[in-house]
Amino acid sequence: MSNNQHEPVAIKLWNYFTAVINWVQAIFPNYRKEMKGVEWGFLYNDFSSKSLDPQKLEEEIVQLMRDEDATNKKGIYQYVLTRNEKYLSIRKFTDNQIREAYERQKGFCPKCKAPNNEYELKEMEADHIKPWSKNGKTNAANCQMLCRDHNRRKSDI
Repeated sequence: MSNNQHEPVAIKLWNYFTAVINWVQAIFPNYRKEMKGVEWGFLYNDFSSKSLDPQKLEEEIVQLMRDEDATNKKGIYQYVLTRNEKYLSIRKFTDNQIREAYERQKGFCPKCKAPNNEYELKEMEADHIKPWSKNGKTNAANCQMLCRDHNRRKSDI
């Protein structure tokens, strides 16, 4: 939009603006208050040429709106298009869940092969055993503690 802000006639800008709105209404026909403030122009630029099924997107949105682990409901729209979980602000494990997993593992990282790799709690990070993206929940039973190195390498994959 800023590229056209000094144009004497705003037809290009208006056409872009209406194209974005029309695309959003076609892909996400059920308006929700969480749609307000989403960066629709960027999503339009990246996804308007892709074949998207509004009905399947809506089914997934309904499921995510009900999911207590997805704490940023506004981010659901970016997530269903990008598949980037950062938009959902998935709930983090509580301190009690982290402590429980640490005690259960006795300070050992399940990814480390060496038998004497015991870590202090502050040297480890909580991780979902079954990933949230595969319907894993943020609860004590699905929490494991990994050494920082393994947890960060895992996220790079």
